[in-house]
Amino acid sequence: MPHSSKEIRESWINFFSERGHKHVSSSSLIPDNPTLLLTSAGMVQFVPYFLGLKEPAFKRAVTIQKCARAGGKDSDLENIGRTTRHHSFFEMLGNFSFGDYFKKEAITWAWDYVTKTLELPKDKLIVSVFEGDTDTPPDEEAYNIWKKEIGLSDGKIRKLPRKEVFWGPPGPTGPCGPCSEIYFDRGDGFKDHDERFLEIWNLVFMELEKDEDGKFKPLAKKNIDTGAGLERIALLLQNKPNTFETDLLRPILDSVSEVTKTKYIGQEARDKGQQVLNSDLSLKIITDHLRCITFLIADGVRPSNIGRGYVLRMLTRRAARFGWLLGTKEPFLYKLPKIVSDNYSFVYPEISKNLNVIIETIQKEEERFAETIEKGLIYLDEVIANSGKTISGEKAFDLYSTYGFPVELTLDIAKEKNKDIDMKSFEKAKEKHSEVSGGEMFDVKLTTGKHYGELLKEFGETRFLGYTQETCKSKVLALINQNREIVNELKESETGELILDQTVFYAESGGQVGDTGKIIAENKAFEVIVTDTQKQEGLFVHHIKVTKGSIKHNTTVNCELDRAKRNRTKHHHSVTHLMHSALRKVFDESLQQAGSEVNHERTRFDFTLDRGVTDEEKRNIEDMVNNWIKKALPVEAKEMTFNEAMQTGALAFFGDKYGDIVRVLKMGNEKDLASVELCGGTHVQNTSEIGGFKIIKENSIAAGTRRIEAIAGEVLKEYIKELNEKHERLKIELLGKDKNLKASFKQYGLEDKWEELTKEYGNLATDGLTPAIQEKYKKANNILTKKFATIYTDSLKLKESATEKLSNGISLFCIELDDFPDDVVRTFIEGKLKSEKAYVTIIANITEDNKLKFTAGVSKDLTAKGINAKDLVNKVAEVTGGKGGGKDNFAQAGGRDITKVKEALKTGRELISKN
Repeated sequence: MPHSSKEIRESWINFFSERGHKHVSSSSLIPDNPTLLLTSAGMVQFVPYFLGLKEPAFKRAVTIQKCARAGGKDSDLENIGRTTRHHSFFEMLGNFSFGDYFKKEAITWAWDYVTKTLELPKDKLIVSVFEGDTDTPPDEEAYNIWKKEIGLSDGKIRKLPRKEVFWGPPGPTGPCGPCSEIYFDRGDGFKDHDERFLEIWNLVFMELEKDEDGKFKPLAKKNIDTGAGLERIALLLQNKPNTFETDLLRPILDSVSEVTKTKYIGQEARDKGQQVLNSDLSLKIITDHLRCITFLIADGVRPSNIGRGYVLRMLTRRAARFGWLLGTKEPFLYKLPKIVSDNYSFVYPEISKNLNVIIETIQKEEERFAETIEKGLIYLDEVIANSGKTISGEKAFDLYSTYGFPVELTLDIAKEKNKDIDMKSFEKAKEKHSEVSGGEMFDVKLTTGKHYGELLKEFGETRFLGYTQETCKSKVLALINQNREIVNELKESETGELILDQTVFYAESGGQVGDTGKIIAENKAFEVIVTDTQKQEGLFVHHIKVTKGSIKHNTTVNCELDRAKRNRTKHHHSVTHLMHSALRKVFDESLQQAGSEVNHERTRFDFTLDRGVTDEEKRNIEDMVNNWIKKALPVEAKEMTFNEAMQTGALAFFGDKYGDIVRVLKMGNEKDLASVELCGGTHVQNTSEIGGFKIIKENSIAAGTRRIEAIAGEVLKEYIKELNEKHERLKIELLGKDKNLKASFKQYGLEDKWEELTKEYGNLATDGLTPAIQEKYKKANNILTKKFATIYTDSLKLKESATEKLSNGISLFCIELDDFPDDVVRTFIEGKLKSEKAYVTIIANITEDNKLKFTAGVSKDLTAKGINAKDLVNKVAEVTGGKGGGKDNFAQAGGRDITKVKEALKTGRELISKN
């Protein structure tokens, strides 16, 4: 009998491998499925097989899949730490059949595994089957197998309703079927029904399809999809009271306990009558979240305010807040990924490989949150104290946008105080800021692409000729209109999709965009333009618009891709490989690709790095790439098995899906090997074709992730030409500005300064537009800016006579200005706040282009009494339809209706007068 989690994993793989199942490795937590935010089930990587979009190379599969559920309707977030079994990350043991075996084998093998391999006592096991309803009859087949084949009594077989044991369809139509679950009875010591009868395995019999009329009909190919929880099985075999005390999590829990200096009491102590404090809950939540965020970062997720990045940020900050409750107010999570790595890297090597990146990403996110958590908690305490039973969604969003509190965290704290949040108004406030967490994208969807599956079965995969050809003759296999219907023809001006038997159009994949071009009838009767090319598994889908005549099914056509676009895209894709190699040499071999997009205009490459790229490093990257281009290195693409490719040293990217046969792109020779990567894109035949390489932009897109945009080939030539033309235009323009600058220096009594600059840097008229001349103008503008600032500041000081002494003892400077520089206003207010007490300023500044900005400042003694610059400036700006934010003593807001400026300032005066 297996005992450790390692032994359980091995027993699972061995059991099903012996029964003809192919062992398929876990896919990434970032799914290869645009409808999903995170991989939440073992079946996710097999969705194309269930849809019929792709014929699997095997009929049976066994997996141990990394899963994350921390959002959407199936989120277990609220239960984590409070029950004995829920987690944000878990490992799902799965066995699958694609049109092969069905209920009898699935049930028999499941029973054999739990009773013979795991040796769980039969008298503790209970199963369920679907009881049937008006739409679908009861699952008598499964019931009879459990009763007659396995020998269970009626009392051991529970008949349950649809909401308990029926899977899908995930949309209005699609595949679905009844389930049969296996539970373990943990005894009457557990009062909660689900805790006592622990579900350990769910067998899904995908045998039905719901059509558009709501009727259920049998699937042509019946499939098996099962999922068993590794953590739950470990709990039973190791005889632990909860999953946190199994060997999967106990080492992590102990490390969390040590770092936070908080003792874990545990279930056994509770059983002995010892009091278990909330500290146990905090330790469990931190342990759970730490494991999940470690795996997420290892798979390439980085903190952000949208999508899976939001999930990572939310879990990190939620864990940090529970650490705060334990008295750990400094960043601490970043000290702990090593123990997760020690416990899991022998199964998931991506963790140890990316350990430094994981630690750095967590530390930066903790430090960012540490800057606002204390103020946010104080603000939330005020909100809770001044709210009824329900906290407004606007206030919850304010906590999110200003203090970085994910709404899940605010909800946690509110519930501790027996409060709730108006989530509808929160979502409205969130929509205004166009920020989406993607909660619905946790749900597996099997409702799209039905036509593609049918076409793939009928015609097979599209043959791609585009590696060596730019034109080809093809046959129209299918046409799909805008309503997603297969039709016999598309008429002039109509748009739709076109499926051909073979094509030269590259379908978007691997970061390279799909090809465009035109398709003409062999007899010239019709013509269509191809606006994009996408791939549905092996099927190339051409997005078209008919520009002449009518394109009909089964006709012969001539395909011609846009050569200019293809060539430019080819240059950019090839140079991306060289740039990636250069990045790894300049920084470190552990640098990881985090995304890319290659098109005819530029290449965009995202990579993991915890700091900005210096100018010198950019030059090094450019020099290295351009040197490889000048060397005219050969570029060769070969197909081979995945294992053979790995032996060549080719780069493969964790999370990417690769078939048994892969395409390896080698750039260089034995003497000078520039790059070897797996890639299915289109490329040059020699690096000299690329022409040249230039980085045009580098910036941060998320914590620990940078982005480079670069150009090559013809685009670079055009860029240099435009730059030279711009240079000449600038020179002519500056000759005129030169006279104005000289005149301005004379006007403000700065003639000596101008002479000094000319002596040091030269003269435009005689020297031309040199870097020294550009430096001269930069310094000249700085001198004038400072002079202007002095003039504006002096003007502002003269206006101080408008300061009022209110009856409550507060000095109020409330004024409207005409196009004053922002930095002058800020410097003025900051100076007053340092020197004055009982002082408030409200300034409305209307710029030259009629934009309105409000700035408010409140002295420290008044903020201590509850007068808040942020609230003040918001209420003032609201009069004009604006909104803003900031700190307690200094805040700014934008306004809209400048006709209401005086009314807004009057509102501000009234608010301060009432205090």
